[in-house]
Amino acid sequence: MEGRLIIVEEAESTQDLARDMAEQGESDGLAIMALHQTRGRGRLGRSWISPPGKNLALSLILRPDLAPAQGVLLGLLSSIAAAATIEDRGVPAAELRWPNDVLVRGRKIAGILPEARIQGPVLEYVIIGIGMNVNTEISDFPAELRSFVTSLFICTGTKWGIEEIARSFLEHMETLSRRVESEGCAFIPPLWENRWAHRGRVLRRDGLTGRAEGLDSDGALLLRTDDGSLVRVTSGEPVPLDVHDSG
Repeated sequence: MEGRLIIVEEAESTQDLARDMAEQGESDGLAIMALHQTRGRGRLGRSWISPPGKNLALSLILRPDLAPAQGVLLGLLSSIAAAATIEDRGVPAAELRWPNDVLVRGRKIAGILPEARIQGPVLEYVIIGIGMNVNTEISDFPAELRSFVTSLFICTGTKWGIEEIARSFLEHMETLSRRVESEGCAFIPPLWENRWAHRGRVLRRDGLTGRAEGLDSDGALLLRTDDGSLVRVTSGEPVPLDVHDSG
């Protein structure tokens, strides 16, 4: 991956722009950043709150030489890159919540949205969307979210350049992508687990309750249920039972 960055003043969704460009044959490594995103989306169709000029809204086209089943690992890889970008700004101990959220002191600061195009046995491309709260102030968030979110500005008291944050994220992605090219994907789950906020916690998802034990080699969440079974969770967002979680 050789990162290239296009900056636009406004877009409904950088994901949609990146997908259109990928469909037109745009090569690996192109990133599109919008200074104002009007219809940004997160996982499960949720919207991403992004006041003009305050947050990072970026989508990155990847064309990895991977099997389709490995595509989800690139979402985990991107959350690692986002956490490293945050720590570069002096914020300690950025943690990860499965599958693709970045937390600081339990509050969400960034989220990753991976979307892939698969044709039969071929992973044609993956679009990695990242939304990161950069210069957002607490008053920018709806009252009901203020206990669950944070930003680089809230954490550091410093205003940051959005383009600077974007390029830092892309540099971390390039380093990690080169490692994938040379080593494969086996290093991703354990590297992600090093930042995992909920290891050993009791989680619940769709009536299933279990203790979080780790990640499988394909990025699936492994839960140990009360009967001793080890169950894979491949979608959704397990909710910790021993602490209130914003989701």
